[in-house]
Amino acid sequence: MPIPFEPWLDYPSLTLQNLTFIAGIMRDARDGAVQLHDVEAGDSNWSLGCRVYSRIMAQMRSASFSIPWLTVLPESQALRFTFAVGTVPLKFYRGDVDDVPQKYLEPSFTELRQMDLAFKTDGIDSTNLLRIAVEPDASGKTSTVTLVEVEESGIPLRVFQIPLDSANVIEMKPKPINLEPPTLEVIDESAEEGKRVRGEDQFGSAGTTS
Repeated sequence: MPIPFEPWLDYPSLTLQNLTFIAGIMRDARDGAVQLHDVEAGDSNWSLGCRVYSRIMAQMRSASFSIPWLTVLPESQALRFTFAVGTVPLKFYRGDVDDVPQKYLEPSFTELRQMDLAFKTDGIDSTNLLRIAVEPDASGKTSTVTLVEVEESGIPLRVFQIPLDSANVIEMKPKPINLEPPTLEVIDESAEEGKRVRGEDQFGSAGTTS
């Protein structure tokens, strides 16, 4: 049985904030698709799965344009989806953390190349695969989203259940800068008037010396 772990200790870019953001995308995509599911109109579990998968891919791609640490990696097959958080490559699947589907246990060339980049850039020396398991409840909506570390043999080693409550996200804000209030100088209008009059006496009304 896999044991719990804190992924950011071994994979620095997999922070709680980043993982919660990713999990939120997957939850929203699945739950939105479930709301449109209409069995009486002919929708099936297969069509629901296709819609959920397509929506997650689309929303992840959209987010990657504005999130600097999120990258959708190019794959040779259109329906194969791999993304990276920082330099760390991941895939997602629907199911239980203890039973990773066989097709998700074979890393693509893109994923292997990204793992090599993670080693060269961040010194992450690991051949284990990282998968995100999205497990639905009885209604089809998202129950849990869990990061799973899988060894090469396909055995899940460690897991981290990603919180879905936005209250668990730590908002990063710049440190406030305390500025001293400006010092206001009180202008003596009578003194200013005296200066103006003396200036006119010296230079004359035409601005020339007398």
